[in-house]
Amino acid sequence: MLKTFISMALAAAGTLALAAPASAQTKISYGTYLPPTHVNNHAGMVPFAERVEKETGGKVKFEIFTGGSVAPAKAAVDQIRDKLVTAGMIVDAYVSKELPYSYTLTELALQGKNALAMAGAVNEMQLVECKGCLEEQKKAGIISTAYYSTAPYVFMCKDEIRSVSDMKGKKVRATAAFGLLVKDMGGVPVNITSDEVYEAMQRGQCDCNVGADAWLKSYTLWDVAKFVVKQPIGTYHGGQLFAIHAETFKGLPADVRASIKKNAAILAADVTFGYLEESAAAQKGAAEKNVKFVEPDKSLTEAYETFLKNDTKRVVEQGVKRGVKDADALIQTFVAKIAKWEKIVAEEVKGDKAKYIAALNREVYARASF
Repeated sequence: MLKTFISMALAAAGTLALAAPASAQTKISYGTYLPPTHVNNHAGMVPFAERVEKETGGKVKFEIFTGGSVAPAKAAVDQIRDKLVTAGMIVDAYVSKELPYSYTLTELALQGKNALAMAGAVNEMQLVECKGCLEEQKKAGIISTAYYSTAPYVFMCKDEIRSVSDMKGKKVRATAAFGLLVKDMGGVPVNITSDEVYEAMQRGQCDCNVGADAWLKSYTLWDVAKFVVKQPIGTYHGGQLFAIHAETFKGLPADVRASIKKNAAILAADVTFGYLEESAAAQKGAAEKNVKFVEPDKSLTEAYETFLKNDTKRVVEQGVKRGVKDADALIQTFVAKIAKWEKIVAEEVKGDKAKYIAALNREVYARASF
């Protein structure tokens, strides 16, 4: 049965087991900085691991270490490459120097309006179309298998924020493009990981958080963030749900590799749909926690739209500075993929998860080489 470990002691014990020679049963340890209550874990990784274990007749067993007990967000690539864990969750915003192509795609975050379309587009780019992305994974010694998109991001604040003037001087936890938007609005971006937000808001280290409103529930932010601005400002799609040590993956039995690939599309769908479901649940439960969803002032909406108009050019320029070759072509391709997936989602999927998984398998995983 799948085990989920949280404490450092259990984590250390589990990782030591990885040093043992491979046997009839292979252990895959998975590290994530996210808590066990997070949608990525309870809706995504846990059922993913259970399916693979069952389909392979117990040839592989997963141990999931949550809450950063083994793999902190900013050291995720190193932890997998050095085999402290076999696999893990990687957020490219925290390791942008190691994953510049991936991060360039992530920088287009503010364009995200539809989570399902963004997840489809980013999986097609990262796993098939973006050769630079695949090369940097190879250089890092990892193989990525599935990406997701959050529900649209919003401002969640301790005090009521409606306008640009309200934003002036506010310390806002925001990374990547979201941090630049905050700065453009007169706020002060604070670069901390999402698992640190609760304590930071509690201690007054930040006034607001940028993230999916599902975090009100998954991170219990509704205890500290009492106002949510009803202004979607993009999605986050730079998270590798299941990045695995490349040589370890190649050494797995063929049926185990096939099971992982088969279930990767389901993993991406489970987490993306899970975000949308938790977003709806968080909105429904927010009133009981005295959280108010407030309409934005015209000044805030206009500031977002103005920033968005020049954002693609900025992303290309930043990509060039990071050494990304043909950054303009890369971003143009990604924008086209987003439009393609918006059409697939609207005309084919229509909210049906099974149809979405079928589309991912057809457009992405049938073409992916891992």
